[in-house]
Amino acid sequence: MLNNNQISLIRKFNRQYTNTLGLMNKQVFNTDLSFPEARILMAIRYETTPMNVANTLNLDASYTSRVLKKLTKLDYIKKTASITDARSKNISLTDKGKKLLVLIDKDSDVQIQNLIGNLNQVQQEELYAAFNKINNILFENNGD
Repeated sequence: MLNNNQISLIRKFNRQYTNTLGLMNKQVFNTDLSFPEARILMAIRYETTPMNVANTLNLDASYTSRVLKKLTKLDYIKKTASITDARSKNISLTDKGKKLLVLIDKDSDVQIQNLIGNLNQVQQEELYAAFNKINNILFENNGD
């Protein structure tokens, strides 16, 4: 079990990284979307359902529904009737939504390049290895 100082260091990193990436900003890059709205848009890369989006992102269904209404109104997503369940809707990106997602992805890549740009190649590779290890331990480890 980690001690309080170790937990404090992890929490400090989380706060600093959140600030560095601008996750607390009202808008993502130069879009009209908040970070949660952009994450929901990203979760709709392929046709899915509102419930799948809410479950994937661990969001409240009513909040997800409100965001989906906004994304529909902005013409970033479209809803279609499900052919397998009359009570359900499928959602997918519109062409406008796909273009916005490409811009967000490019801006995100540039943001990370800028963040690590002052590091030499060895430091960048060490940072990548650290992130890869964190990802594997927290999110890919299935208990084996």
